[in-house]
Amino acid sequence: MWVFRVLGWVLLFASLAVLVDDSITALQTGSFRLVAAGELWYRLDAGSLNLLQSVVQRYISSWVWDNIFVPVLLAPALVVLIVPSFILLLLTRKRKRQRIF
Repeated sequence: MWVFRVLGWVLLFASLAVLVDDSITALQTGSFRLVAAGELWYRLDAGSLNLLQSVVQRYISSWVWDNIFVPVLLAPALVVLIVPSFILLLLTRKRKRQRIF
């Protein structure tokens, strides 16, 4: 349970880092644009993104790549990171114990 909680916090901090990076880029260029998840992944490690594409298309299905992975990679990285982080943090939150007596 604690692993998912830590993963939720890591994703939340990563999404904040992406937001800061987008804001700094907006200040430098003069226009605000959210970076796509695929573009961010390509900047971080292009080889692993290409490897994932070839593995999914070859061993799973090209339909899965085109209809599931591509829309996620085209979505803003901020959304792709923050939605799972909120879900994980919500599911693993500490609940207060109610006393009966």
